Amino acid sequence: MDRLRVLMLVNNDIRHDTRVMKSALALADGGAQVTVIGYGSQGYPEHVRLGDVEIHRVPLAWRYQNKALERRERFLEGSLVPATSSADRRAIVRRSRLRISEAAELGGRERRARAKVAEAGAQARSRLSRAQQRLHEGEKDLRGRVLQWHDARTEFASWRRSIPAIDDYEVAYSALVNSLDWDVIHAHDMHHMGTAARAVARRRAQGRPAWWVYDAHEYVAGLALSPPRTARVRAASVDLEREYIGLASAVLTVTDALADELQRAHGLPARPAVVYNSPVLDGDPGLREGLDVRADCGVGADEPLLVYSGGITVARGVQTAISALPQLPGVHLAVVCVPTTRTTRVQALRDLATRLEVTDRVHFLEPVAPDDVSAYLASADVGTIPLVHFGSHEFALANKLFEYLHAGMPLLVSDCRAQAEFVTAQGVGEVHRAEDVDDFAAAARRVLDRAPQIRRHIAQTPDMLAPYDWHRQSRVLRNVYRSLVGEDALVEPTHATDLSEVTEEPCWRTDRPTVLGIGPTNAAGQGLAWGRAVEAHVPGVRASVLGIDAGGPLRFDADETVPLSVFRSNPRWAAEFAERIDADWTHALIEAGRPLVGRRYGRTFVKHADALRALGIRVGLVMHGSDVRSPAATTRRTRFSPFDDPLEQSTYELEARRAFLLQKIEAFRQVGHGPVFVSAPDLVADVPGSIWLPQVVDLDVWGEEPVAFDADVPVVLHVPSDPRVAGSEVADAVCRGLEAEGLIDYRRHENVVPAAMPALVKGADIVIDHLRIGSYGRRAIEAMAAGRVVLGHVVDEVRATAPGCGVLEADPDTLEDVLREVLRDREAGRRAALAGAAFVRERHDGAFSARLLADHLELR
Repeated sequence: MDRLRVLMLVNNDIRHDTRVMKSALALADGGAQVTVIGYGSQGYPEHVRLGDVEIHRVPLAWRYQNKALERRERFLEGSLVPATSSADRRAIVRRSRLRISEAAELGGRERRARAKVAEAGAQARSRLSRAQQRLHEGEKDLRGRVLQWHDARTEFASWRRSIPAIDDYEVAYSALVNSLDWDVIHAHDMHHMGTAARAVARRRAQGRPAWWVYDAHEYVAGLALSPPRTARVRAASVDLEREYIGLASAVLTVTDALADELQRAHGLPARPAVVYNSPVLDGDPGLREGLDVRADCGVGADEPLLVYSGGITVARGVQTAISALPQLPGVHLAVVCVPTTRTTRVQALRDLATRLEVTDRVHFLEPVAPDDVSAYLASADVGTIPLVHFGSHEFALANKLFEYLHAGMPLLVSDCRAQAEFVTAQGVGEVHRAEDVDDFAAAARRVLDRAPQIRRHIAQTPDMLAPYDWHRQSRVLRNVYRSLVGEDALVEPTHATDLSEVTEEPCWRTDRPTVLGIGPTNAAGQGLAWGRAVEAHVPGVRASVLGIDAGGPLRFDADETVPLSVFRSNPRWAAEFAERIDADWTHALIEAGRPLVGRRYGRTFVKHADALRALGIRVGLVMHGSDVRSPAATTRRTRFSPFDDPLEQSTYELEARRAFLLQKIEAFRQVGHGPVFVSAPDLVADVPGSIWLPQVVDLDVWGEEPVAFDADVPVVLHVPSDPRVAGSEVADAVCRGLEAEGLIDYRRHENVVPAAMPALVKGADIVIDHLRIGSYGRRAIEAMAAGRVVLGHVVDEVRATAPGCGVLEADPDTLEDVLREVLRDREAGRRAALAGAAFVRERHDGAFSARLLADHLELR
C-alpha cells in the first residue's frame, strides 16, 4: 500500500504530553505520515513540525461549555425572593425618625399621629425586610444544595448533557479532520472518540478504507474528582467511553491491569494492547552539565533530598509530602512543576509550606525537556509519587516511576495498587498509606536509611526496566497498526527518534505561491512602495499591503485600508483579516512595532509575530524613525539635535517608547524570529542588529531630468513632516531673509496631500530637508529622484551607511552660507542634482530594497 497516513487527536496542546509525542514519532519512524491535532492554548492556530511529525494546534471558542457554565451561574444567582440589605433597613428607620423629630419640634396632633404611624410602619417593614433576607439566603443555600445533589448523582448521566466541551472539540477539529488525508485516526483519551468514529464512518460511506484507534491513557471510571470534574461528569465520561469503545478498530492502554479492566467493563472481544507510558530507558542518564536538581535547589551533597516531578493537582498528593516535612528535620523536597511553577495549584502548595514553616526546605522548579528528566533528577536521593486514592490511580504506573528508576533513585510511593505492587515486587523502595502524613514521614525515613542499598540493587539489576523501555513499547504500537492495515504498513526502523533529537519548528509555507504581507501603518506609503518593489524585482512574489486610516489629511494608497477605530476595536474585522492571512500569506513584514491584526493578539507586535510564525509565515520587522530613534544617540551624533533636553515632554515620550519597543525587538531577534529592518540609515546605530531597508520612490512619478538651475530667482521648497525635527525655524529665518533680498522665491508648506507633492517638488529648484537630526528623509529622496538640489544635515556616520548620498551638507549654522554658495556656483548645484538622482537610482528605486527583503525573509 501507499505510505500509511495517521491522524492523532489530542485534548491538550501536546507540548508536555510525552506519550503523544513519542507515539507519533514511533509511527513516523516506521514510515507513516503522521499528523497531530491538539488544542491551541495560545489562542491562535499553529502549524509546526516535530521531526517528521506535523502538528496542528486549533484554538477553541468553548461556546457550548461556556453556555453551560452561564446556565449554571444563572441558576445559582437567580432568586425568587429578592435580597434586602441593612442599608435599606437603616433608611426606613431614618425616615421614621424624621417624622418623630418633626412632631417633637413643631407639635400638633396630626404630626404626633403621623410620627406614631411612621414608627410602627418602620418596625414592621424592618422585621419584614429581615425575614425576606433570611428567605433569600435560604433560597441561595437551597439552590447550591440542589446543584451539589445534581453533581453527585450518576444515574442517567449523559456526556451530551454533562460534557459540552466534547462538542466544542468536535466543532473546532472536524473541519481540519475532513480536510486532511488519513487512513487511521488515533484518538488519545476519550474526548475525541466520537469525532474519530464519525469521521471513519463518513470515509467508509464514501467507499474508502478507514480505521480508528482508541488510546485509553487513564481509567475513566476512576478519574479524580476535582473541580470542574464532578461525580456526574465522571459518569458522563464513562458514558462517552462506553458508547464508542466498541466501534474502535483497536484499543490501546497504559498498563496490564487497566487492559483487563477495560475488557471486563466493556465486554471487549479482545484484550487491549498495552503500551506503557515509559521513557527511553537504555543507557545511563548520568549527570549532565547544567542539569542538576540538587544544584538548582542549592542543597548540599550531604543533605537528604526527596523529589517529585510532574503535574500539580490535589489528586497527585504533593501536599502530603510537604505536610510531612516538619517530621523530617533536615530533609528537603524538590517539586518539579509541569507545566510551570506559575499556577494557582503551585501557589497553594507554597502557602502550605509557609504555614508549616518549611519554605526553606521546599523548592519549586520549572520542568526540563522530557528526555532530560532522568539526568536532571539523578542527584536527588529519593523519587516520590504520593498519589491519592482514585480509581484511575489504582491502575497507573506513571511515567515518572520509570524516570526515577532510570535515574537510579529509590522510590517512595503511596499504596495505590499498581505502583505499590511494582515497588514491592521489585524491591526498589517503600510504600506509604495515601494521604497519611505520619506514614509518609515514617516511610521516608526508612527509604532514606536504605537508599544506598536500594541504589546498588537497581544498578545491579539492569534488566529490571527492559520490559518497560519505550523502544519495546513502540514496537507494540507499530504491531497494533500492522494488525489493522497490513504487515507491510510499517517497517521496524533502524534508528528510533528520541525527543531529545527533535524540536518544534514552524511548517514554513514552501508549498504555495509566495505572498508578502506588509502592515499595518503603511507609513508615508512605504508599505505599498516596498510591496510593489518586491513584485517588480522578485519574480513570482505577490505583495498584500495593509494601511491604517487615522482620519488625517495625509492618506496613502494600500491594498487594504482600515479605519483606525475599526482596527482597534472591531473583532469581526480582525477575525476576517486573520483568516485572509491564514489563507494567503507566506511572509510578513510588521511595521513600526504595531500589532498587525488589530487587538486580536495583544497591543504590541510580539504575540502577533508568534501567531504568524506558528502558521509557518516567516516574519520580519521594520521600524521607522518616530518609533525607535534614540534622542540620546542623536544628540551625541550632532550638536543640532532637537532632543538635547531629555526632560522635554516629546523627547521624554520618544525615549520611553523606544525603550519599550527595543525590549520587544531584542527578544524577537534573540529567539531568531526573523530580521529587523529600519527605514532610515541613522537608525542602524539606534537599533542593534538591524538592517537598513531604504525607502522606495516610484521613478515613473518622480524621475526627471536634473533641474537646469538657471532661473534668475530659484524656487526654494521646504515641506517638513515635523517642523521641530526638521529645524524649520532655521529654514524659515534664513530663506525669508534671502527672499527679502530678492535672491530666492521661498515656498513653505505643511500637511501636503501625497498627490500634490510631485508638482510642488518639480516646481522647485532647491529643496531643504532635515537640518537637525543628522540624517535625510523621504522629502530628500523624492527631491533627489526629481533631480532637484537638496540641502540637509547628514552626519558622516549616516553617509558611511548610505555611500553616495547626494544631499549637500547644510546645518543650522551653515545653511545661509551654503545657499548663497549654491546660488553663486550654479554648476556645483547641477552636479549635486545629478549625484542625487544617481544615488536614488542605486539605493531608492526599489531594486536594492527588494533584494534585501528577498534575501533576509527568504522570499522565493
